Amino acid sequence: MNRKDEPTTSDRRQRRAELMRGAQAGNQEMYRELLLDLGPLLERFVRRWTRDSPELDDVVQETLIAVHRARHTFDPRRPLEPWLFAIARHVAADHLRRRAARLAHEVAVERLPDVAAAHDGEARHDLERALAGLPDGQREAFELLKLEGLSVEAGAARAGISPGALKVRAHRAYQTLKAMLRS
Repeated sequence: MNRKDEPTTSDRRQRRAELMRGAQAGNQEMYRELLLDLGPLLERFVRRWTRDSPELDDVVQETLIAVHRARHTFDPRRPLEPWLFAIARHVAADHLRRRAARLAHEVAVERLPDVAAAHDGEARHDLERALAGLPDGQREAFELLKLEGLSVEAGAARAGISPGALKVRAHRAYQTLKAMLRS
């Protein structure tokens, strides 16, 4: 295809509007073609807003979902791009707001502590005493899931019981520990 055969910007805009009209009418093929066409366009647009954030693909996907949810609001007599970019701006702004809130609560440390309660010997002693007071099955469930960090399936296999039984034992252990540590 040579340059003079390539569609112009105006042609692409008209095609997108036509595809959106088809999508609004329930034409799945036209909707699929529209989404494939919008992906790279949105990626370029969103990249400016998110400053090459590692979550760029997530924002593009969130935008496509928002477009899907709002497709009934598109007025076929108007151009698609301003409607599309308004949605993309809102999604990107929401993303940046959530990201800023998340980063405001995170605390950067040079090195993670080796043991969470290493500085508080009394709390550690209380936990060990409370664990010793649990019935064997509950203590085993707690240790497998919380201290060793195994999944329910892996913990159940090691304990030789069903995952449901391990969950019940762990829940009872949590309730018993909570009551013991409060008193």
